[in-house]
Amino acid sequence: KINLIYIDPPFFTGADFTIRTKLGDEKIEKEPSIIEERAYKDTWSGGIASYLRYMYERLVLMRELLAENGSIYVHLDWHVGHYVKVMMDEIFGYENFRNEIVWHYDIGSGPKKDLKRKHDIILRYSKTDNYIFNGIRIPSRNPKRYNLVDEKGRQYFVRGDTGKKCYLNEGIPADDVLSFLDTDALRTLNSMSRERIGFDTQKAEFLINLFILASSNLGDIVADFFCGSGTTLAVAEKLGRRWMGCDLSKFAIQVTRKRLLDIYNSKDLQD
Repeated sequence: KINLIYIDPPFFTGADFTIRTKLGDEKIEKEPSIIEERAYKDTWSGGIASYLRYMYERLVLMRELLAENGSIYVHLDWHVGHYVKVMMDEIFGYENFRNEIVWHYDIGSGPKKDLKRKHDIILRYSKTDNYIFNGIRIPSRNPKRYNLVDEKGRQYFVRGDTGKKCYLNEGIPADDVLSFLDTDALRTLNSMSRERIGFDTQKAEFLINLFILASSNLGDIVADFFCGSGTTLAVAEKLGRRWMGCDLSKFAIQVTRKRLLDIYNSKDLQD
């Protein structure tokens, strides 16, 4: 059984699904195959109802695949987040809702007459009330706050509310708003980032790293059923988790496979 599922599914945005990426110095643009195009067009042809049916069927299966101590993180935005939340309450149980995590990033968009849209949401559910959760910690942007040094030479400060020692190398406990204002690592991937592969919806490894550390342990199984550029699987490999991933696009699978094989000491992969 799977201990952690993270998915970043389509958001019902009406965007095209042309894949743009870079191999070496060459930019490549791949139009959807007939199967891919038909699958997506059929999915959205009935409007929001067909999209939700598409997601419902898959979320039901994902719940069945989860271990009893498992969790699922579903990455969405304003287009369908509220619809999927209601649906997941039914599938996973209202009582198993854990967090609506806000990822507040640095680049926003929207009409001039509206506020810029600068966040996604990640819905976090567990399968039961006996779930893995190790907490989420992020690096501090204010290292000067760690103004004390212990007998081992480690910098720390003492929290006034709990009296707990907080060490610089441990980071600070995060709440349900993960913001680039707290750490630069939570910004969107810029065009010059070394980890950028060229997928328009590619997420930063740091963000997925937080979720995998929080809701799985060494040797656990992590899955991503919309794996795209392979970020979830790459991070899981680096963190000593077992993993599985799939995607409708064969091109996405090829890119993911290459990304995994490029990781030092990565194990051989099977088709």
